[in-house]
Amino acid sequence: MTQRNKNILLIIGFLLLLLVAYQFAFSKTFHLKSEIASLKQQNVNIENLARLSTNLSQRNKFADSILAENNIKNISVQNSLLEFLNNESSKKGFSIEEFFEPHISNKNEVKVTSYRFTLKGSFDDLQQILYQLEQEYSFGEVKNVNLERKRDFRQGKDYLVCSVIIESYLSE
Repeated sequence: MTQRNKNILLIIGFLLLLLVAYQFAFSKTFHLKSEIASLKQQNVNIENLARLSTNLSQRNKFADSILAENNIKNISVQNSLLEFLNNESSKKGFSIEEFFEPHISNKNEVKVTSYRFTLKGSFDDLQQILYQLEQEYSFGEVKNVNLERKRDFRQGKDYLVCSVIIESYLSE
C-alpha cells in the first residue's frame, strides 16, 4: 500500500468514526439540550401561571369587596333586586304586586337590561324604597317611577301603586 492509499483510508476511517460518534454520543447530547430548553420554557410558563393565579385571586377579592360595599351579594342583579324587595317588604308595610321578566336590548354594543316591577303601599314606605334603590344599592339606574292612587271600593280605602323601571348596563 502506498502512502496515498493509507491517507485516504485514514480519512475515510476518521469520517466513519465521526459518523458513529455522532450517532451514539452527539445526537443524544443535542436531543437532551433541546429537551432541557423546552423544559426551561415550561418552567417559565408555570411560574407565570402561579403569578397569574395570585393576580386573579386578588382581582376576585377586590371584586367581592366592591360587591359587598355596594350591598350586592349575588351576581344576578335580578335575584339581588328581588331579594332586597322581599326583605324590605317584610320590614315595611308594602307588598310586591308584580315583578316582570327583564327586558334585554343592545344599544351601541352595550347590553341594557330593564327590570320592571310594581309595588303597593303607603307613600312614605314607597319613597324610602325608591331612595334606597337610587342611593344605597347599585342595581342600576332608576329610569321611570309611576305613582298611581287607586281605590278599593269594597273596603272604601285608597292605596298607592308604584311602577318602577330600573336599567342596568353591561358592555359586551
